[in-house]
Amino acid sequence: MRGELRVEPQAASCVSLGGRFARLAVLAGAVALLLLATAGVATAAADRPGPGKTTRGTVTSNGDGYPYRLYTPRSYSPRHAAPLVVVVHGCQTTANQEQAITRYDRLAERKGFVVLYPEVDEAGRTQPGPLRQCWTFLDPNSWKRGSGDSAAIADMTRAIMAKRSIARGRVYLAGISAGGLMASVEAAAYPDLYAAVAVMSSSAYADWTCFTSGVGIPVETSAQLAFEEMGSRARVVPTFVLGGDADLAFPWSCTEKALEQGLRTDNLVLGGSQEGPISLEPAKIRRGQKPGGYSYTVRIYRDPAGCRVGESWRIHGMGHFWSGGTTDPAYDGYTDVKGPSAAKATWAFFKRYRKSATAMPCAEARPRGDRRARGGSP
Repeated sequence: MRGELRVEPQAASCVSLGGRFARLAVLAGAVALLLLATAGVATAAADRPGPGKTTRGTVTSNGDGYPYRLYTPRSYSPRHAAPLVVVVHGCQTTANQEQAITRYDRLAERKGFVVLYPEVDEAGRTQPGPLRQCWTFLDPNSWKRGSGDSAAIADMTRAIMAKRSIARGRVYLAGISAGGLMASVEAAAYPDLYAAVAVMSSSAYADWTCFTSGVGIPVETSAQLAFEEMGSRARVVPTFVLGGDADLAFPWSCTEKALEQGLRTDNLVLGGSQEGPISLEPAKIRRGQKPGGYSYTVRIYRDPAGCRVGESWRIHGMGHFWSGGTTDPAYDGYTDVKGPSAAKATWAFFKRYRKSATAMPCAEARPRGDRRARGGSP
C-alpha cells in the first residue's frame, strides 16, 4: 500500500530477496520518516469513522493466529443476507490503517455491505525491514489452496460468513500491493468462495518478481498456473485492476498483466485457448478526470455474450498509492486524493456479480431489475 512502497518519496514496499532486499531496506527508511512526521495528526472532520460497528477477532489457520477487523454497517440485519467485501492490506500496513485509509466503511454504510480487514499473523508482523507486516507471497505454499496466507484469508472470510448473515454468492476480495498479489492468488485458489476480485497496484498470480522490474514471469505461464490451481473448482472470475502509471514499485505493466492473466485464465476455464473466446482487447474505452486531480483511462472487457468480465483503471501520473481514500493528513504517505475513489470503483464492479455454477458470468452479472448490468457503464 502506499506507505509501504514509495520509491523516491514513494518509499519501499513489500518484496525483495538478495540485492532487492538491501534496496528496499533503504527505501523503507523514507517511509519510517514519513510516518514519524505525520504521526499524531488529528483525524479530519470529514473522515470520521463510519457510524457502524467495528469489531475485532482472531482466526486460527493451520495453527497460526490471524487477527482481523470487521465493519458492520448500521443497516445490517441478520434477517437479510448482506454482501461481504474483503480488503487485504499491503506490506508495512496494518488492517487498522487499511480501514482508515480506504474509506470502504463509509461506502459500506451507504450500500449495505460488510467489510472484513484481514491482518497478517505474528510471523508476518515480525518479518525484517520492508517485509514487515507482509503476507508471505514469496512462499509458493501461499499460492496454494489450504496452505499459507491464502488459506488464512479464506478461513477469515469463512469465519465472518458464519458470524454474520452473508450472501454466499456475493463475497468479493480487493487487495493492494502485496495484498493485490494475494487477491490474484485467492481468485485461483478459491474461485468457489469469491465472486469477483480486484487487484490494485500489484501483479498477476505467482508474479511477485514483476516488482520494480515491470517484467516478471510470462503472462501465459501465470495464467496456466492459475488455471491449474483452480482444479475442479474452475470458474470464470471477473477481475478488476487499478494502478498508477507513475508507480515505481509495481509499474503499470504489472497491474495490467494481472488483468490479462485473469482473462487468459477465464479463457482456459471456458475450454478455449488463452486468447479466446474472451477477447484480450477492450470492448470499450472511456476517459475520466478527477476534478482538480488526475485523469484516468478505463478499459472494459466483455465475454462473447456481451457481459463485462474485466475492467482496468489506469490513473495517469499516480504513484504507488491508494487512489482516493481518506483526506486525513496522518495518511498522506498512503493515499493520493488526486485519484478517483478506488473503493467506489471496485464496488461499482463487484455489485454486478453473483457467484453461480455457470461457466459464463452473464447469469451472475445481471441481478434482477438491474438493466445496466448487461453492457452499460457503471
